[in-house]
Amino acid sequence: MILELAVAGNCDYIVTYNSKHFKGLEQFKPEPITPKEFIGLQGDLL
Repeated sequence: MILELAVAGNCDYIVTYNSKHFKGLEQFKPEPITPKEFIGLQGDLL
């Protein structure tokens, strides 16, 4: 359900502690990343 919403919403990332649940997402756009990785990206985006 979360993957379906992320794809429909054209999201770039799925922020999760359980990235193992999102293995095999290469054909979809959202990339599973940890909260720590996401916060690190915020500095790059500003």
